Amino acid sequence: MSRSAGMLRKVTRRVLGESGCRAVPGQPIAATHPQLLAAGEVTPGTTAAEYSQRRATLASLMPANSFAVIPGAGAQYMVGLIPHPFRQDADFRYLTGVLQKNLIAVFESSCRGGKFTLFVPDEDLLREAWEAAPISCRAAIELFGADNAHPMSQFGVRMQHMVATASSVLLDVDRNKGHIPRETPALRKAMDLGQTRPLETLMHRMRWEKSDAEVDLMQASASATAAAMKECIQLSRPGIQEAQLAAVFEYRCKMAGAQRNSFPSVVAGGADACVIHYLRNDKALLDGQLLLMDAGCERHGYASDVTRCWPVNARFSSEQAAVYQVVQDVHRQCVNYCRPGHTLRGLHNLSIQLLSEGLADLGVCGSMSPSVIARDAYSRFYPHSVGHYLGGDVHDTASIGHDKPFQPGVVLAVEPALYIPNDPEKYRALAGIGIRLEDDVLVTDQGPVILSKDVPLEMSEVEDLVGTAADIAEHAC
Repeated sequence: MSRSAGMLRKVTRRVLGESGCRAVPGQPIAATHPQLLAAGEVTPGTTAAEYSQRRATLASLMPANSFAVIPGAGAQYMVGLIPHPFRQDADFRYLTGVLQKNLIAVFESSCRGGKFTLFVPDEDLLREAWEAAPISCRAAIELFGADNAHPMSQFGVRMQHMVATASSVLLDVDRNKGHIPRETPALRKAMDLGQTRPLETLMHRMRWEKSDAEVDLMQASASATAAAMKECIQLSRPGIQEAQLAAVFEYRCKMAGAQRNSFPSVVAGGADACVIHYLRNDKALLDGQLLLMDAGCERHGYASDVTRCWPVNARFSSEQAAVYQVVQDVHRQCVNYCRPGHTLRGLHNLSIQLLSEGLADLGVCGSMSPSVIARDAYSRFYPHSVGHYLGGDVHDTASIGHDKPFQPGVVLAVEPALYIPNDPEKYRALAGIGIRLEDDVLVTDQGPVILSKDVPLEMSEVEDLVGTAADIAEHAC
């Protein structure tokens, strides 16, 4: 055995313990999974020091003599006892780094000492035989930075004391289906007495601006998505199945370290591109069709979300190219708008103005002027917002208002689009063309940075890429 391997075994034994009250982490840690985590990291790319700073920031922002309760996510089941893959609540993950189910974290304000307490599942040997041992109280303190840790069976009693000595309790009543407040008498009483306040707005305010470490993680997520989507473009040709491209995308993202898709992939050929959340992905792609793919992955807690459109036969028709060019021009100007001081509402209004001009140029709205289209008609062809914030969730920090000025470190998905209804009598050769172009954009003092820039956007580059990979059957081998 090498010296380094021997040292690693000693560290692992010290962390996990030989017997008795073991420090069971219940998830990868640096001592057991050095291929995933560097020394000092709680989750890949995020250090214990960063998690500690986040908790300190929360404590300083909370009302005096208050505490916050955040339940982690619970298991979701397909049928019976067969669970869906687990995904942690984004706020819970942001503050703790603990990626396990059925936990509750409690955070006290600065004047109460800023303490972090974690409630963990009670020991259950039968459950451990099926699912392995979850995090232990000792591990919560020694490995995850909790000041205190207790079995879940003590939560109700300890809440009685904390509620009695606090001025207010911060919790989101409907978080993770709201069973914790409803099933805990002390919290239910605090709600009835008007002693509770929402926590979500405070958490979203913290999570909205990304740290340097978070930006690195978001770049890695966007890069994985970009590479996977680029491969899907290369594999495209008449006859390939939408479902096959969806499978290739997910496979390549997971091979690049992603844990899951950040949402179900949209792989829509032809007029189905005009269905914004087309999720069937059950058709074969035909010669002459345009394909819209909207997909993203979640990698170590951070989501990406990218959309591209390309011709299945590697050549845009003149009508497809005309609509694509309008959306691409709007996309370029919208991305350039993503600078400190601007707002999401301003960005959306800009997209409406520019797309309305494009609709007028295409002749889609007859003789209507761009101003009339922007006032009355655009939503028929562009029914959604130009974008959304991006981070721990794919639609992140939703409580941040659309009029809040962008700050450096904010990341958003920018996705202008046009969807021409599939009505040939009314729209002639433009009927059924749907174009959406979406990138993940980081706001900085030096200007916008496109995290997903590695997926081609220019029509000539897209055409040159389509169909350049081996046939899907050969590729799979």
